[in-house]
Amino acid sequence: WGGLQASPELVIAFIPSESLVSSAMEADPGIMDYAFSKRVALASPVTLWSVLKTVAFSWQQDVLTDQAKNLFDLSKELYQRLSMLADRASKLRRAIDSTVTSYNEFASTLESRVLVTARKLNALDESKVIGAAEMVDASPKQLTAVELG
Repeated sequence: WGGLQASPELVIAFIPSESLVSSAMEADPGIMDYAFSKRVALASPVTLWSVLKTVAFSWQQDVLTDQAKNLFDLSKELYQRLSMLADRASKLRRAIDSTVTSYNEFASTLESRVLVTARKLNALDESKVIGAAEMVDASPKQLTAVELG
């Protein structure tokens, strides 16, 4: 057993009768200690039932521990990915802000400089009217959640 990573600390030797265990203990009171020194536990039907229930409970706890570790690992991975997504959302918001600012500067230049000259040309030929460019008043919403900051 020593070569296995998750080896048991002892082997259970099932003795199918309570009276056999009792007789063995009467004949040799040190038999239990000797068996334990050899990493063997003597089990009667009653004690085997208790041992099996304990082992089953232990396995259930081990499964729950593995599931909790998996849940923790997945939560950590999700948080890292959400953090990266928040960084990208922030970068996108700044790009949208920059685009809106550039468009508004364009519209302002169009109205204050280009259309002024175009209207002078229009006075020479009034067949076409150029409309005014509309300003964009909206800006992207800031992300305010602590996790997304």
